[in-house]
Amino acid sequence: MLSPETSNERGRGLCFSVMLVLLVAALVVLVLASLFWGAVSLSPRAVLDGLIAGRHASLEGALVWHLRLPRTLLAALVGLQFATAGLILQAAMRNPLADPGVIGISSGAGLAVIAVLLLTDLASEDSLIGGNPPSMMVWLPAVALCGGLLAAGMVLGMSMRARLCPIRLALNGIAVGSVLNALVMWTIVAWGGARTEIALIWLAGSLYGRDFLHLQVLWPWCVAGLAGTLLLLRPLALLRLDDTVAASLGMRGWHWRGAAIAVAVILAASAVAVAGPVGFVGLVTPHLSRLLIGTDSRRLVVVNMLVGSILMLCADLVARTMISPLDIPVGALTTLLGIPLFLLLLHRQRRLPV
Repeated sequence: MLSPETSNERGRGLCFSVMLVLLVAALVVLVLASLFWGAVSLSPRAVLDGLIAGRHASLEGALVWHLRLPRTLLAALVGLQFATAGLILQAAMRNPLADPGVIGISSGAGLAVIAVLLLTDLASEDSLIGGNPPSMMVWLPAVALCGGLLAAGMVLGMSMRARLCPIRLALNGIAVGSVLNALVMWTIVAWGGARTEIALIWLAGSLYGRDFLHLQVLWPWCVAGLAGTLLLLRPLALLRLDDTVAASLGMRGWHWRGAAIAVAVILAASAVAVAGPVGFVGLVTPHLSRLLIGTDSRRLVVVNMLVGSILMLCADLVARTMISPLDIPVGALTTLLGIPLFLLLLHRQRRLPV
């Protein structure tokens, strides 16, 4: 006869397996829907032609290969990265409201990208946000990473005397992020002209016009961030505890907290470089995932990645089809969807677990 603990563990394992199957099925359905629907609805034959023939497909098939397929894959990756960064930050900072924007990662990455694009635009006559030349596009995630690391470094430095106290981290992050956001807007206004509109669309978070070059640039950073996340699985579980308790278990909390924030910067800053600072995905997704599967770190990380990809694909699909042929910035949709969803989560839970 099985003990109650063994029976409960088997029950949780079965629940996780069922949830995993359902989420993967939802992800597959959304990927297919993203390939079929858009400003122009395509037949299954055209989509299949585009996937099989690739560059040599018919006109409709070429639309799938050159535009919809890379955009769909990018939406899944960007959602996964923002969701994972949010989960890491909420655990490391013991703050259920933490996300890449709280400690200035998104603002620092955005300012770095806008500043570099402005400088290169002044050196040449072409706007690099609109064209995204290959030579420049390859460097944008690295530029965003530097900006995100500098912003996070400022927040960590300001919080070092308090030994990276979660409350002090959040307050300093909000202050630094506000200053950086003001600098971003000042830079865009100083840039002027038609470039202002293009830059604002990017800052709202957009996947419009993304292709395989963007995907090629993003995936190595995604792999590096996910590898770091796997190494942080046990420390993240302990970082949720009080520093005194964590220290009694042999862990230097503030060292691991700094490492966790660095991994979150890699994931969030590289996603910002490609899609802009998409809001609320990193904040809402971890809470949705905890409602679905609980707080077990290993299972939560997997479910959180799938939910992040699903949420981003949903938002991108709605952004492309809601007022077709106009393409709404996906960041505007995630914010509109995220605010009421997060308020509902706050209403249902008196205290959000981290």
